[in-house]
Amino acid sequence: MRLFLLLVFLAYSYAFALPEETRTLMVAAPSRHGIETARQVATRGGNIMDVAIAVELTLAVTSPYFASLGGGGFAMIRMNGTSHALDFREVAPLSAHPDLFKEKPAGASVNGPFAVAIPGVPAGLWALHQKYGKLKWKDLFIEAIQLAENGFPVSGEWADITKQQFKNFNRAGKRYFATNMSYLKPGDLLKQPQLATALKELRDQGLQGFYSGTISEDIIETVNQIGGSLTPEDFRNYHVRWLKPMEAEFKGHTLYMMPPPSSSGIITTALIRLLENPLFKKVTAFSTQDYHLLSEIMKIAYRGRSRLGDPDFYKNPSFHLLSDSYLKPLSQKLSLNKSISIKPLIIKNPTKESSETTNFTVMDKKGNTVVMTITLNGRYGSGVTSNKYGIALNNEMDDFTTVPNAPNMFGLMQGPGNLVAAGKRPLSSMSPTIITKNGETVLAAGGAGGPRIISGVFQTWYRVLNNQLDIDRSIQMPRVHHQFEPDSVYVDTFMSADTQLGLKKLGHTVEPSWEAKINGITRDPATGILSGAFDSRGEGAAGGI
Repeated sequence: MRLFLLLVFLAYSYAFALPEETRTLMVAAPSRHGIETARQVATRGGNIMDVAIAVELTLAVTSPYFASLGGGGFAMIRMNGTSHALDFREVAPLSAHPDLFKEKPAGASVNGPFAVAIPGVPAGLWALHQKYGKLKWKDLFIEAIQLAENGFPVSGEWADITKQQFKNFNRAGKRYFATNMSYLKPGDLLKQPQLATALKELRDQGLQGFYSGTISEDIIETVNQIGGSLTPEDFRNYHVRWLKPMEAEFKGHTLYMMPPPSSSGIITTALIRLLENPLFKKVTAFSTQDYHLLSEIMKIAYRGRSRLGDPDFYKNPSFHLLSDSYLKPLSQKLSLNKSISIKPLIIKNPTKESSETTNFTVMDKKGNTVVMTITLNGRYGSGVTSNKYGIALNNEMDDFTTVPNAPNMFGLMQGPGNLVAAGKRPLSSMSPTIITKNGETVLAAGGAGGPRIISGVFQTWYRVLNNQLDIDRSIQMPRVHHQFEPDSVYVDTFMSADTQLGLKKLGHTVEPSWEAKINGITRDPATGILSGAFDSRGEGAAGGI
């Protein structure tokens, strides 16, 4: 077994690096700017929550295509031995209703004013600081404001994504994310004094500065000028939700995961139960049959996703989807020799997918941890940028069941529990996850990539806990993804031709494609060493003090 793993490592060694290690505080993030901010805040005496908030504020400046103040997200937190979950997901405006997008042109839930839901990022950061922060609120904005005012050289990722989405921008987006209406190139300096002003409003006035001040006025005016229907009441009504994490056990470890409106906790718990199938003891790690079985249990676990929705509006059948009566008959169909066929719950109709979310993970020597996932849904969200402050706005309305029996931009079929409704939060795949053993934090991870986040985070911790890989190798190893509909296995483009051919021979439709981008940290309670890694499938950095 060790020889086999060594050969696998050598075959993919170009993708590996030693994890970053430290003993005080570790951050794994999609940007070096976030790591630099984290070090500065920690040096000023900030705790992990102060660091996490300041990192997100920095990303809102340097990575507006997935971390803007105009988005929303989830956070999984472990402080002083107790785990908590925060939902600051975007909310549908009061003008929304189940038939909203039946009346609109195709694509209205993806681009333009009707795609925008009420942002939750500022409220989420404020709630986290109120509960756990150590430094003063105003002290967390220093680095973000400096980057906005003084500028930063844009990265290759920034330049590529912005160029690709430029055609979808409104006039403000083209003005703020370009120079004289021409694309910025890697290394060009981007200054955002207008965003610095917005950050100062949020710094000085707290939530009022965003939800009942000039920032909300800017967003409302921008969206309504191009045909939308947002109101001051939409912003005044916004609130975060503290939730009880879902828990599951795997080989003596406890996983803490997001409950609905994230689908990650239910799908991951189903995956853990399906791993009990004895066939997994017969396969070798990273073999064709290993990837085959992982794809098959993903197919089963994702099947129930279309039955989930916002628990404030809909009674989720969580107990049924995780019951033996539902999972056991499906598990018993698993075979090492062929891919199984399962009857769809709703009509399938695949479509093009998107991948823009971001995640970062912060952990300290005591195991206190924040895993935060932020999203605009698509790259630069709706393509709408606020006129005055240059805030990129989400297109989270597409995560609802906008048109029954039709997929969203990620190819996911949405069910009746996720119908559009005023004040409702759309179903999500964001998967911030914390894992403990004997009460000690040992691993934390999250990712970006729509529905592929769940499968990416799952395979990352599975390789650490089941195959004894370090966090870097676990993140970089080839992955598979199956979301039930469409009935295809998405594999890393660098997965070996032999493995892809083997999956095809077992009856799978194999599509080389992108996978989720994962950031993660492990902790050794015996030595106190923190090991962090980012995903080489995208830009990122890991580091600490």
